[in-house]
Amino acid sequence: MAELERYRNILANISAFLLEHAIEPLPVHYALAYRHRVAGEPGLGQQVAALIRDGSTMIDALRENDGALTVALLASLVEQAQKQLEEVAELARRSGEDARTYGYALEENISELAPTIASNPVLGSLVGLTRVMIEKTSAAEALMRESASQMDGMRDSLDQAREQAETDALTGLSNRRAFERILGAAAERAVSQGSPLSMAFCDIDHFKDVNDTHGHEVGDRVLTFVARLLAENVGSNGIVARHGGEEFVLLFEGIPPEEAFDLVDVARCDLARRNIIDRQAGQSIGNITISAGVAGLAHDRNISNMLRRADRALYRAKRGGRNLVLLADPDPNSVNNERPLP
Repeated sequence: MAELERYRNILANISAFLLEHAIEPLPVHYALAYRHRVAGEPGLGQQVAALIRDGSTMIDALRENDGALTVALLASLVEQAQKQLEEVAELARRSGEDARTYGYALEENISELAPTIASNPVLGSLVGLTRVMIEKTSAAEALMRESASQMDGMRDSLDQAREQAETDALTGLSNRRAFERILGAAAERAVSQGSPLSMAFCDIDHFKDVNDTHGHEVGDRVLTFVARLLAENVGSNGIVARHGGEEFVLLFEGIPPEEAFDLVDVARCDLARRNIIDRQAGQSIGNITISAGVAGLAHDRNISNMLRRADRALYRAKRGGRNLVLLADPDPNSVNNERPLP
């Protein structure tokens, strides 16, 4: 009875949590509530508490950032659930083998035991229970296999959702969120290994004029074209992401800023020499150019400073006439911290 009362309390606790924060009563949400309210996982508890302090409902929190948090939490839940499922499945398999071995031994000797079973109800019950246990264990194994398959499918879906959440729908490049995650990991490696790290902000010149003159659909195609050209020029040397609007960001791991400058400037020249034609509309758009600012991770190893210096270099390139790449001074404290390379 005490155990039954404990079960009731757990269910009441979970139900109260789901209702309080307007969370749909799905199995994965029950698991989340259990981890938070019953298992008391410290990291998850702190995250949930912070969200509640901010005044967000849990369902809003799970959906924020285009589903990124949802994907992260679900991925964690699936991974833990699958590990637990594998352990239970292995236990069920071993139990099934033991039960079958015991049952087969009984079956082999059932004829010899028949007279004893007839006169001994306890032994008869034991044989019957063994047979039931074999059947139930086999059913449990089948259920575990099915659940494991469902978990694999859920994990695949989560991987797809994570990829979609970090991909710019128009250009197919990584989006700003993905870039920030990639940048953080690259900076950690650069600091720990003492290797160079460089980046560039690139902006399409006079892009508003393209939209105003030719329309937003043409503007979208120009964005896609520039994205593809940048990616082709950078190749395996770096990563290109769409930072927002007509701005792109490039990351060069293991490459010093002077070499990154050369790569970006080659891409700039490649784009500038082309006469862009909108084949769908059959009209010439003319020359499309980009401006860029390049910076490297300085001696202070501060990512924010590198981003700020690259952004300032881009701004100076815009003011300097556009269709220009500027390299930021390596000193993050320098007043005149942008300079063109010859």
